[in-house]
Amino acid sequence: MKIYHVIPGLLTVLFLSCGVPEDLPTDVPLSPLETVRYLAAENGRVSSSAQADNGQYPGEIRAILDKGYIVFAMTAADQKPFFYREEYTGELIGVDVELGYEIANLLGVRAVFNRDAASFDGVVTKIVNKEADIALSKLSRTTRRAELVRYTDPYIVFRQALLVNRLELTKITLEDKLPYFIKHFDGRIGVVKNSSYVGYAEMNFPGAHIETYDTWEQTIDALFGGTVLAAYRDEGEILIINTLREDASILMKPVFINDKRDPIAMAVASDAPLLQEWLNVFLEEYLLQNKRELTPAQIVERHFGDG
Repeated sequence: MKIYHVIPGLLTVLFLSCGVPEDLPTDVPLSPLETVRYLAAENGRVSSSAQADNGQYPGEIRAILDKGYIVFAMTAADQKPFFYREEYTGELIGVDVELGYEIANLLGVRAVFNRDAASFDGVVTKIVNKEADIALSKLSRTTRRAELVRYTDPYIVFRQALLVNRLELTKITLEDKLPYFIKHFDGRIGVVKNSSYVGYAEMNFPGAHIETYDTWEQTIDALFGGTVLAAYRDEGEILIINTLREDASILMKPVFINDKRDPIAMAVASDAPLLQEWLNVFLEEYLLQNKRELTPAQIVERHFGDG
């Protein structure tokens, strides 16, 4: 049974009593930078003194309200379009940054983005060590990480995908035999070190030779250079490569794996069940309002399109 089915009154109080910002202007679509600036301005006006009596709230939420700020853990490396420094101003923007400000504004506390983690696993460690309240870092849900933290419901679900070097592929098999080849993949496959795709590759391509790289950029360089036959990540990252590189459609073959999913979610400490449920209620409403925009194609278009 869901916790909020048992205590609907408490969660209603949380939503109604916290500082809820005015709706974003809807007459003219805002750019990612404009959206974050709007939300950050709202966040600058929140006050930790808005909560007259925090004693009515459960411990993990009361602790956030008492200190007056909420810490979101992210990787040190940019993960555009989820969180990244804007090219000209250096301001932190992106899908996850917008989510973070929305959460903080609803709670009526300041948003703090901790970007000390060297990897996605490092983000989880931040939560385990109580150095952050919420992992909000384009974080994949995996069973291994779920042993350490509590995941929220996903706010976006990607298909897993491969980007295959066409030139190297032609030396091995014909493209019309690609489905069989992928199912029995035994070539070199590139993944980002300490990411969920290391485990996904071990599980889904047990015959492959897995090569790990510190960054996705290094993985793609290895792919285009012929060091690996395929790069393995989510469909969003594959769409980005096709958008940014004019030669990608000629040199590379994208393969979207329809029966392999990569759910992206937030994570909280294992002893924070009410915060987890609060976030799930928040996400349910947030997704009702933004579901159309939170698709891989729309996210890539918004953050990488010419407009």
